[in-house]
Amino acid sequence: MNALAVAKLNFKKVKLSYFIFLALIGLQLISYIVNNLFNTSNEGGFSLSFGFYSYIIILMSAILIPARNFRKLMNFNVKKLDYTRGVVINYVVFSFVISLFTAFCYFYLDRALPVGTNGVVANPFTVFGWNNNGAIVAFIRHFVFLFMVALIVHTLTTIQGTWYGWLTNIMIVAVISVFTPIASLRKVLVSVFDTLIFTPNAVIQILSCLGVSVVVYLLCILAVSRKRI
Repeated sequence: MNALAVAKLNFKKVKLSYFIFLALIGLQLISYIVNNLFNTSNEGGFSLSFGFYSYIIILMSAILIPARNFRKLMNFNVKKLDYTRGVVINYVVFSFVISLFTAFCYFYLDRALPVGTNGVVANPFTVFGWNNNGAIVAFIRHFVFLFMVALIVHTLTTIQGTWYGWLTNIMIVAVISVFTPIASLRKVLVSVFDTLIFTPNAVIQILSCLGVSVVVYLLCILAVSRKRI
């Protein structure tokens, strides 16, 4: 089984994420309909774009694939390198499709949501300020960000249950606990998030996300190579 076959199998095995995404949209649409019927529309209110809802697909997949699919794939005598290449295909496709869907929401669907003329629909393009660079650049920024996040979540899930997984968890908690209360250290965390998400400079954000993705992917390969079946 090659990397493409691994990716195809993973797409089929994460159907739960698709179901939850569609269920959330369905519930939100029902809420809009009920509000309209009872004349309690969210005029001038706040609503999340369905683009944000689609994040559930890639985030849940990044948990389900290493947690549930890894052992099953290894039982099919899949090479570990093909496995890691396959998951990259998964996250590239997910990031691309979700970015397209988010762009569609930004240009068309968000405007149709019943929040009134003074209402706000929070779309990732606007929340993170990526729309300031134009639609194409916003799409690319969104794509590389999602891809990076998916690889991070996938790798963190992969290493759970190992000594280095526990060490990583402790380090993450320690960083949050130590850096957050201290102003100077908190600025370091803020600067990291600014670089990876909020910076007005699209080139810096894109290159930073790609750089982190490469490092995390290499760590993922190392973790998978050491992971017991």
